[in-house]
Amino acid sequence: MQLHEHSVRNLVNELETKSVSAREVVLHFLDRIDRYNPALGAFVATNPELSLRLAAEVDERRAQGRYLRPLAGIPFAVKDLEDCTGFPTTMGSALRKGSAPAIQDSLLVERLRQQGAIPVGKTNTPEFGWKGTTENMVFPPTRNPWDTERTSGGSSGGTAAAVAAGLVPFGTGSDGGGSMRIPAALCGIFALKTSTGRVPVRGQEPPNWWDLAAGGPMARSVGDTAWLYDFCLGPHIDDQRSLPKPQSDWGLEVMEERSRPRVGITYDFGYWKTDSRIVAGLNACMAALEAEGFEVVEVPKLLEKAPSITWTKLAGAYQARTLGSLVGTPDFEKLDPGLQAMVQKYIGMSAREFITALDDAWRISARFFAGLEHVDLLVAPVTAGLAPRIGEAGRINDEETIDWISYTTLANMTRTPAASVRVGFADSGLPLAVQVMGKRFSEIEVLRLARFIESAFGVATPPEFDE
Repeated sequence: MQLHEHSVRNLVNELETKSVSAREVVLHFLDRIDRYNPALGAFVATNPELSLRLAAEVDERRAQGRYLRPLAGIPFAVKDLEDCTGFPTTMGSALRKGSAPAIQDSLLVERLRQQGAIPVGKTNTPEFGWKGTTENMVFPPTRNPWDTERTSGGSSGGTAAAVAAGLVPFGTGSDGGGSMRIPAALCGIFALKTSTGRVPVRGQEPPNWWDLAAGGPMARSVGDTAWLYDFCLGPHIDDQRSLPKPQSDWGLEVMEERSRPRVGITYDFGYWKTDSRIVAGLNACMAALEAEGFEVVEVPKLLEKAPSITWTKLAGAYQARTLGSLVGTPDFEKLDPGLQAMVQKYIGMSAREFITALDDAWRISARFFAGLEHVDLLVAPVTAGLAPRIGEAGRINDEETIDWISYTTLANMTRTPAASVRVGFADSGLPLAVQVMGKRFSEIEVLRLARFIESAFGVATPPEFDE
């Protein structure tokens, strides 16, 4: 087995037993980035000198028998919406092209580096993370490693493609409307969006999309992701949303056998339609759970209309708040035209309209959880369609639609945990995935069910693709 085929925890064991050095591990992944990133467009910046220097420090400490943190020597990628010392933060925007390297880490990156993890590069994102495909006006689009003619999804598409292709063992992502779950589903890896406040942020300025977004690590497997989250959780004084650190470790809890939860399943949430290939994946998942002794019941119509309508108002207001001051300036013309349109549409939103959108989100949440009264967890589609071709509209059963990614915003407005886990491949070779959704603060239950699903379908080995 080659290094990029190992799980994160297996790599840790290889390093701890001195079967391989940190330098060898970092060089292996840097070499894969050099070889395969031109075909994928997953990374937008690397700093080999810094990464190898950090690896050398780990090897020196290990040779001296000094104490090392659990992730010492493990390379990881950082989504280019957050700062990482030694790397520029471009955010997919021409406004930040040529930025100087950051001089401070984001809190998420800092917590991972404090455990010894070594950043090897920044991963691509749509401009300011505004859409569900990773295309911007600065860098080439990020492509899907299972079919490089197709998108990796977004906005954490660079990280998802890099992890799926074995260019890095894990990376960071963020999810304000599906931005971790969508690319994880399209690229065949695992991702968990936590309850709001599990992974805090820091800074004197309020975060973008502060009541919608959550960040965290993305990896190929449920077990690795749960374990990595243990290093990221816990409060920070700057973040008024931040939650206490859980009393037990997720990496251990997820492996424990417990009583089977009652699982609900929905094919369309009651308001939309889903591609037949994704429906087939849901059916396969349901059969696998029933074979393991789970009770699976189809839930009634959950929602009357797409929650993404309300979500778009909230997201549009946040973008207008952040970028509205640029309207009428030359810098505004440098933005993605779609982002320009969003800012212009919502820049005039009144406080009353914004509060009304928040009220609508509250009502949607109440309606959703009322529909789940008799089940513990919900299995649902992540996306309504498979990965579209780069530059083309999404499709459901070959019909073009902008709503091929309308199923993920709900968990952001309810501020609840939701995960994407692979359930095989379509005949085209593209990954199929399901979304596991829980009630507030039920991450352990979501992770356990995702682990059962993963055990039935396996963890995908990084695919071979043309350089």
